Amino acid sequence: MAMKDRQLCELRRALANSATVHYSFEDRLQRELDSLRIMIPVNGFKEDWDKPASDRPEECVVVKLPYVTSILSVLFDAMCTFWVDCDREHPPKSATVARAIDERLGLSSQRNGEASRSGQAYASAIRPDWVKEADNRHHCRPAGMR
Repeated sequence: MAMKDRQLCELRRALANSATVHYSFEDRLQRELDSLRIMIPVNGFKEDWDKPASDRPEECVVVKLPYVTSILSVLFDAMCTFWVDCDREHPPKSATVARAIDERLGLSSQRNGEASRSGQAYASAIRPDWVKEADNRHHCRPAGMR
């Protein structure tokens, strides 16, 4: 009986070790994927530069930039991830978008658990105008009254 208990204990240790290695490997692969994702827009946007407007997707906007920083790349990726096919009745929460941006940029959250101020600012910057108008947080004044 004692031998069976030892074997079970060893099996549990082996299983725990295997799970730890698996999650560590999975975490490393996810970080690598995120870092590769940062570089995708740089090459992806260049592909559409020389195409005529009729060959480009209708929903997309092509902007020629002299370069793309890693922050801009993450913001473009976040726009595509959260806003391209979102449900207009249930858009993603700003906090969710801000936390995802924080994670991709390696920014630390605030002490109270909220996303970093930078992440919140970036999330606000990429929030579509139709969301800003719908949530009534941003009050726009007519151009003549500014």
